[in-house]
Amino acid sequence: MATEQTPEQKAAEARAEKITFGIFAAIIVALVFGWAALGLVGVGLVALATVPVIYVLLIMMAGGKG
Repeated sequence: MATEQTPEQKAAEARAEKITFGIFAAIIVALVFGWAALGLVGVGLVALATVPVIYVLLIMMAGGKG
């Protein structure tokens, strides 16, 4: 049994998807820039810097219960 979404729910879901794709794009751009600037060390620095960001995003997705 499918549940119908209200227009507000659809708009909120579309907004969340756009934000998610934006975050992924920013991470990929940062990794490419890190590689271009510092090589493998740059990729490692970018990856290390994204760990707290991912943690905060997971807490936000869980409803702030962390």
